[in-house]
Amino acid sequence: MNLDTIHIPTRDFLGILTDVAGLAGQDKDIPETYAVCLEWDGEQLHAMAGDDVRMGVSSWHPDELPEEAAQDGLSARRGGLCDPWKIVIGVPDVKDMAATFKVSDKNWWVPLALDYMPGYTDRHKLRVARSTNSGLPGKTMVVLDRDVNFADVRRILAAEPAPQKVSDVLVNGELFAAFGAVRQRGGAMKLTFADGQVRVTVGERFVGQILAARAARRLKPVAA
Repeated sequence: MNLDTIHIPTRDFLGILTDVAGLAGQDKDIPETYAVCLEWDGEQLHAMAGDDVRMGVSSWHPDELPEEAAQDGLSARRGGLCDPWKIVIGVPDVKDMAATFKVSDKNWWVPLALDYMPGYTDRHKLRVARSTNSGLPGKTMVVLDRDVNFADVRRILAAEPAPQKVSDVLVNGELFAAFGAVRQRGGAMKLTFADGQVRVTVGERFVGQILAARAARRLKPVAA
C-alpha cells in the first residue's frame, strides 16, 4: 500500500459526499459555501458542508465494514497511513465525482484510491482513481482545491450544546429535507434543541445543525 494513499470503498466515499452535499450553499457566487470540504485527520475521512443556517459533517473510519462484506482482499485496501490533509472542492466537482464513480449495489465495495497532492507552488489537488484490478473499467479524476476560507464545520459541531426544554422552535421546514438524505449508519435521526439551534445526529457518523429562524446568521469562515 502506498503510504500517501487512502483506500476507501466506493459506496463509503460517495456516501459521505452525498450525505453533506445537500447542505452546501447553492449560490456559485459565494465560493466559501458553494463547496464541500474533505479532511483526512490521520484516522478518519470527513466530508463537511454548510450554508447560512445549516451545516453537517459525515465521517468514515477504515474499521467500518458490514459483516456481509466478504470480498477477498477488501480488508487490505481500506484506510491509509498518510499525514492529515484538507481540501475544499466545488459542488460541481462533487456531482461529477458521484457520476464518474457510481457503481451498482453489488460493486459497492470496489476500492477507490485517494491521493492528496499538496501544491507548493500551485493549488492543492486530490486525485481519485479506480484500478482496473477491481474488475471494472479504470477511471481517474483530479480536482483542485477551491482556495477559500471554509468554515471549520467539524470544530463548530464538536462543541455539543446542553439540551434545553423548549416549547417551540421556529425553523424553516424545507431545511430538514437535506438531512433526510443522510444514510442511517447505526441509528435513526435524533433532534436536540439547544441554544438557538436544532442539533441533528444520524447514526454514529453524522452530526449537523440548523439555526433557529431568530438566530440565523452567516457562517464565519476560519482561515486555514
